[in-house]
Amino acid sequence: MKPIKHAVKSILATAVLAFGVSSAQAAPTTALYLTMDGSGSISGADFTTQVNSYVNALNNIFAATPSLFGQVAIGGGIFGANFSQFFATQEITNAGVLANLTAAISGLNPGRGGINTGATAIGDAVTASANALVAYENSLQSDIKLLIDVTTDGFNNSGSDPNVAANAVTPSPVDSVNCLGIGAAASCAWVAGAGTDFGSALNFAEFQAALEGKIKQEFDVPEPGTLAILGLGLIGMVASRRKQ
Repeated sequence: MKPIKHAVKSILATAVLAFGVSSAQAAPTTALYLTMDGSGSISGADFTTQVNSYVNALNNIFAATPSLFGQVAIGGGIFGANFSQFFATQEITNAGVLANLTAAISGLNPGRGGINTGATAIGDAVTASANALVAYENSLQSDIKLLIDVTTDGFNNSGSDPNVAANAVTPSPVDSVNCLGIGAAASCAWVAGAGTDFGSALNFAEFQAALEGKIKQEFDVPEPGTLAILGLGLIGMVASRRKQ
């Protein structure tokens, strides 16, 4: 009987991890920094689409996987020739904190406000994002997974080399620098050796779906099919136990 009991416990443990049932953690397990392109190659209309895509993607992910509350922290900044943080990294503990994050994103000026839109300094933005994440981790006094999430419609043309900048901060103190492009002119090849090139969304209209899929992977959100398989496996083990 013991092997069956152990198997059931194993499936239950896997299900708990998949559903994120445990909420007793003192600190989040992952901190993600959203590093958003605000350079002049993005029109005001496309920038608004980009902003809405971030807001919708985040809301959809947390609505579908509420177990992420208390498990992840998020911060964000926007870059052109310079960099400006729009949301200090903090644990997303509940819907109210998520609303504060999405409000900060929605409040970004389509004209980009204080951002110098005359260049695309991806390398400098990566360095600034890493500094923000490290400061947050230090405030926790806890070692957690740190990820930088860059989105861009172009390529670096100012400041430090993004590949050098990304490799300088990975695998320590940052675990990975990831990039998602938007449109045919985007280049994420510079992440080589430092993280994952998620390719490019076809255009800004297609950006939300690509971003949502990317963040799910970064947060290790299981696909519905995976959860269904876990559930069926548990039911099968229980049924087998009853027959015996």
